Amino acid sequence: MKTEDNQISLQEFLVKTSYQTQTTLSTDKQCENPLAFGSGFIVKYKNELFFVTADHTLHLEDYKKNKRTGIEYVVSIFNNYTPPDNYLSTILTPLGDFHYMEQFNLDKPDSANELIDITLCKLKNINLQYPFLCDDSTFNKHNKLSISVDCFSEPQIDKDYLIFGQIKTRIEGIQVLREKTLKEKLRFKSKNGDYFLFNTPKTIIDSEEWEGLSGSPVISEDGHCVGVLCSVNQNSKSIWVMPIAKVNMLLEIAIQQEKLETLNLKK
Repeated sequence: MKTEDNQISLQEFLVKTSYQTQTTLSTDKQCENPLAFGSGFIVKYKNELFFVTADHTLHLEDYKKNKRTGIEYVVSIFNNYTPPDNYLSTILTPLGDFHYMEQFNLDKPDSANELIDITLCKLKNINLQYPFLCDDSTFNKHNKLSISVDCFSEPQIDKDYLIFGQIKTRIEGIQVLREKTLKEKLRFKSKNGDYFLFNTPKTIIDSEEWEGLSGSPVISEDGHCVGVLCSVNQNSKSIWVMPIAKVNMLLEIAIQQEKLETLNLKK
């Protein structure tokens, strides 16, 4: 795979572009009591860095009630970095100022807006004070990477797709225990509404084998990112992916909103 700096293997690309997240209450200032775990990735767009994940990792209540509730949680990224002065701890980077979308149905003006299951935020200097490192044994403590929009692509039916990440995350004492997983040979089937439908090689018997992967980038065998994993159907082969075009749209919205806010501040 071609990155900004060098050529790397597909395995390295998958590991280094996968970030694990946790969700906590906004009142949990130390982010010590996770409610859920997820995934995400960093995109470089117009010389800025943005963190992308599934919106349901940020708005837990919204997706239970299928409407905007106004309740916001805190999403933090695992840095996998241990500060020199406290070797028993690991750094978490909390994020804020997320952008997200809803869709209005012109044919049904009285219906509720449809939630679009992606969200992103621009990374500020405070979010980058600690490095984001791999905890994979092959690339242990290597710096993680961003995905360039040049790697965005539409899925093709004759290619294999992959997802790498962490599942079954739990806290035991002071330890964070988790299992790495690689989902291989995913195949694009069709576009259904706002989503891409992919099929797994085998029926998904246990959805826990996927819990924690929401927000992961879906990567082709030649290193192109085609979308964001949103959900899976247990007892089927179906996984649902938000097209990368939606991410591109939200990136541009975020840039334009930031420009407007800057102009308003100058008035």
